[in-house]
Amino acid sequence: THTHTHTHTSTKHNQVLQFVRGSYKFNLPFSTVGSLAITPTYDRQREEPSCHVVGKSASGRTAAMLDLNWYTPTLSVLHALDERNTISPEISLNNAKIMYNWEVALNSGSIKTRVDPTSAIEVVWTDQTEGGKWVTDFRLPLTGGPGPLAGDIRVRRQFAF
Repeated sequence: THTHTHTHTSTKHNQVLQFVRGSYKFNLPFSTVGSLAITPTYDRQREEPSCHVVGKSASGRTAAMLDLNWYTPTLSVLHALDERNTISPEISLNNAKIMYNWEVALNSGSIKTRVDPTSAIEVVWTDQTEGGKWVTDFRLPLTGGPGPLAGDIRVRRQFAF
């Protein structure tokens, strides 16, 4: 059993308390579900409540996440296929829109892919190098006019000083 409470304070505009977050995690004695964590939050600046509920499998390879935030609540399942590959489909509780996520861990970085079947495929490749990292963003729209699809590729360098 684990509990945690976090508060953030500020003197901006005489507002002492900006947000409050609590957390409660407990282990379960089941062979399939290993733990459950509940994290309610209240953002006083936006006046928005939210709550995250995460259930993890006993093996630790699969987790179901219910994100009850104010504007875009979602339900997602995160599953580690192996040491390098993780998939996590996500469904919007507002409009039932499904997003597909796939992350590959590389020796010197990662590749994150996000597919919105109604909009686009987005890929972010991060490659850690000496003194910083290279980040390549690729976006291919799945909708468009009668002509060929046009992708967007951006390459940037992040330096470590």
